[in-house]
Amino acid sequence: MQKRVVILGGAGFIGTHLCLRLLEAGHEVYCVDTRDAADSPLLKGATQHPSFRYVRHNIVSPFGIRCDEIYNLATPSMVRYDKALPVESLKTSILGSINALDTARHEHARVVYGSAGAVYATDRRSDISAGRDNCSTHRMLTEGKLAAEALHRAYRNEYDVDTRIARIFNTYGTGADVMDQRVVMKMIVAALQNREIAVNGNGEQLRAFCWVEDMAEGLIRLMEAPRTEYTRTLDLGSPHEMTIRALAEKIVALTGSRSRIVHLPARTDDAPRRAPDLATTRRELDWTPRTPLVEGLRRTISYVEKELSAKKVARMTWVEMN
Repeated sequence: MQKRVVILGGAGFIGTHLCLRLLEAGHEVYCVDTRDAADSPLLKGATQHPSFRYVRHNIVSPFGIRCDEIYNLATPSMVRYDKALPVESLKTSILGSINALDTARHEHARVVYGSAGAVYATDRRSDISAGRDNCSTHRMLTEGKLAAEALHRAYRNEYDVDTRIARIFNTYGTGADVMDQRVVMKMIVAALQNREIAVNGNGEQLRAFCWVEDMAEGLIRLMEAPRTEYTRTLDLGSPHEMTIRALAEKIVALTGSRSRIVHLPARTDDAPRRAPDLATTRRELDWTPRTPLVEGLRRTISYVEKELSAKKVARMTWVEMN
């Protein structure tokens, strides 16, 4: 049965893959974003699809779309460029969630909210006791996600809105902006350009990296899971951990790069370990990522090579071409 699905942040990294998967499944997709869908390397062709609708809108402002399902994956786009925008981050998480939930309440739609695995590491007490006012982008994103999670549970309890929460861990793959500041993309771009690859601290921080198409599948399964009497909250990510240093070495090897790995001072908010607990996720969704890291990295490297080549050609002047 065809459904009308709204994807908030649909022109973003994970949102792009979700749009394509749902179009392929025969649904009508509304991609809502402040970024132009036509600028996405993977969505360019989808803009002509008869079941695809692009809506330029910032969800900080109210909106109304007739729909059956809402995926809320919206985050401030400027965060990609390491700009500290704490107010925008909080508005997107809190006001954006309220507007999405109000739409879901009016339309009797189901909502999946894209939270973050980093919520497990949030502890304001250490900052307060040290007299710090931590308004870093990472901190504001994390605290905004926690507030948004509370809103989804409140709308479930008070208004009976069918809400689900996905705590998303490190995700990588094709479709991301080559200027994206997530660690895999930053390292691949640096390696392909033979620039130094920066690692914070000793590089022994443990992370787990999930292929983006596997993540899209997990989000769809969460949306399609039977309704429960509570807000289902599940981790989505890869169960296979590796150190940041090992990731950098793997990327250098796969690209044949001449890049040196350099160590920068450790970040105070850099958790020593961040990985999902998939026990409940496997049981309730029968889902676990299937794409091996090496295979996913090879695909991502190939994608980045093409994107960097296209950008280089696009910047050429008439004099350079002649």
